[in-house]
Formats: sequence, C-alpha cells, structure tokens
Amino acid sequence: MSDPGSTSTLHAKWRRGVDAFWVLLVAAGICLPCGTNAQTRSLDDYLRIAESNSPLLKDQAYQREALALDSSDIRAAFGLQVNGSSQFLYAPNGAHWGYDPAITNGGLYSAVVGASVPLFNSGRKRTGLDSVALRGNALVLAKEGTLLDLHLRVTDQYINTYADQRVLAAAEDRMRLLAEEEAVMQHLVEQGIYQQIDLLNLRVTAQAQRIAASKAKALLKNDLLTLNTLCGLADTALAELAPLALQAPVSFDPSASPGLRQFAVDSLTNNIAARSGDLNCRARLNAVGDAGRHAAMISDGPNRLGASAGVNVSMPIYDGNRRRTPHARIALREKSRTAHQGFYTEQLQLRHIQLREALAQADTLLAGTQRQSADEEHLLALYRVELEQGLVRLTDLFLALENHARTVNDIIQTEADRSHIVNALTHLQ
Repeated sequence: MSDPGSTSTLHAKWRRGVDAFWVLLVAAGICLPCGTNAQTRSLDDYLRIAESNSPLLKDQAYQREALALDSSDIRAAFGLQVNGSSQFLYAPNGAHWGYDPAITNGGLYSAVVGASVPLFNSGRKRTGLDSVALRGNALVLAKEGTLLDLHLRVTDQYINTYADQRVLAAAEDRMRLLAEEEAVMQHLVEQGIYQQIDLLNLRVTAQAQRIAASKAKALLKNDLLTLNTLCGLADTALAELAPLALQAPVSFDPSASPGLRQFAVDSLTNNIAARSGDLNCRARLNAVGDAGRHAAMISDGPNRLGASAGVNVSMPIYDGNRRRTPHARIALREKSRTAHQGFYTEQLQLRHIQLREALAQADTLLAGTQRQSADEEHLLALYRVELEQGLVRLTDLFLALENHARTVNDIIQTEADRSHIVNALTHLQ
C-alpha cells in the first residue's frame, strides 16, 4: 500500500490536476457556466420582451387604429350631411327709434333642418381614401424598420453579454483549478521536487486570475443590465444566456428593404398630391334642401311650415395660373426622391458587399486563431510529459497556459465580432 505523501503519488495527483486543468481550460472557451440558480434566457426571449415593451411599436399600433377613423371621416364627409338651425330675433321699434321694419320685418323666428350631399365626387373620395391607405402602408414599413432596428440593437447587446459570460466562465474555471493545484504544489514543495518560489509563483498567478474573474463578472453584470434596460426588463438578477445560433442570410434583396420601399410610397404620395390638385380645379356640385318654419312674426310660426330644395354649384374660372405651382413643386419633389432612391440603393449594396468581405475576414481570422489554439494544446501536452521528468520549469508551463488563455479569449472575441457582422447582414435595411 503506497504512502499518500510519496513522490509518485504526488506526481500522479499533479498530472491528474494538469490534465483536468487543460480539459476544463479548453471547455471554458466553449461552454457556459453551470449556474443552478440563474434563470436561462435565449435571444428569442429578449427579442419578444423588447417587442412587447417597445413604446414606439405601441405608438405605431395606435396610429394604425387611428387610420380606420380617418377612413370613416372621409366617407362621412362625402355622404349626406344633415344640420339643424334655429333663430329667434325680435326688433322692437317706435315712432322715432328702432330699425326700419322693411329691413327686419320686425323679427325673425325660424327652426330649420337642412341637408346636403356632394354629387359626382367619387374622384375626390377615392383620392382621400387612397391617401389614408398610403399612410397605412407607410406605417407598415415604419413598423418593419422599427423591428429591424430593435432586433439589431438587442442582438448586438446580447452578443456582447454572451461573450462576457464565456470570458467569465473561462476565468472562473482557471481560478478554480489553480486553487486546487495550489494544494498539490504545496506537497511537491515539501518533497523538494519544486522550490518555494514555484509555489509563490502559482499563488500569484491564482490571485491574478481571481482579479481577472472579478473584472469579468463586473463587466457581465453591467452589460446584462444594459441588455435588460434596452428590452424594458426590470430585472437585476444575473441571468444565464443561451448559446447563439446566428446564420448569415444566403441572399440579399435590396428591394425588400423597408427604407428602400419607402421611396415607392413617397412616389405614390406625390401622385396623390397631383391628383388632388387637379380635382381642386374642377367644379363642385352639391344637392341641398331644408325643411322647417320661417316667420316674421311669432304668431305666424305655426302657419309657416315649408321646405326648399336646390343645387349648389362652385366652379373656379381663373386663379392666375396658380394651378401650375403645385405641379411644379411635386415635380421637384419627385426629382429629389429619385436622386435619394438611387443613392440609397447604391449605399445599401455597398454596405452589403462590405459586410460580406468583413464576414470572410472574420472567418479567416477565426480559423487561424483556432489553429493557434490547437498548436498551443500540443505544446501543453509536451510540457505535461516533461514536467513529470523535471525537464521544464513551472514558469514555462504557466506562460504556455497564459498564452492559451489569451487565445481562448481571442476566439471568444472573434466569434462575437463575427456574430455582430451576421447580425448587421440579417438586419440590413
């Protein structure tokens, strides 16, 4: 039965510790911390919360409801209008005072219900309804743009926070394993295999790792609070974020962009404005009628029940050629719209090309960093063999571990940068 404090036993413990350290160090760059009490949320959860809490989306929903009221107003304006009016006027006079009875008839007593309805106004009615429908299309595009922008900002913050979480996981694993190996190193120093300075070096490295973990946790809390605030979520607890699964879009269709489609809406708006200007220069015909009582004396009121009907015609004859001015303004707006549309389309395509190139560069960088990580893994495997034979200083192993830790963090950051690019491509508008 071997002595628990023998050199061979301590060597075996040290090797098992280094092996476990290496496995968990690599896994820390990939896996999430296993928090039993932390609530797990995915990107879809945050997007859903952000949409439900967005005041801008709510306002746009209210505006769409208001459009139905605008349509009802237009239909009512071109339908039958009925109004009631009444008047009680008494003008007393004497021999040398008062109004002339030839003007006032001594008074006026009336109670009349009048009605009017526009005739041959289907063009004006259709123009008004088309304008409301066009505003509805603009609100739909505005909602799509708002959703794209909201998803872009929430996803970007989620990417940053998830990267913080992975960095903290790696730091905590290194911190925990260095603390375990400190106890093993203490026995190796007592056996004379390593010097006291090696133990001190290990303790300094462990303390530096604890500081790094504290900084990583503070950054994670801050970014998680920012994410919650962005989504309108009143929660300060440290939640666990689910892994990301972002995929770059296969194709890109600029015509699907809400920003670009808005130019088509602007073109239709100019067209409706031109139609409205032409209709304002046409004659207006209204059928009118009333019924009620009109009397000059109050005693005649019961006997003066009557009605009238007729047609009201309004026709512009000459306006000093002002009709041309609105069309000239609309033509200028259309030229401006066309110029902006062409520039926007070109910028959108250039931005897509730029993001695709950035994505390719990120993939190349990520592949190189992963190869670097594999080389460092091979180097650490050699160090573990030579360490048992006393052929390598502990500081050399620590340096290799530190370099690999930086590489793991580089992989995390590069993957985060790549996710940002994919996010920008997905929500390009």
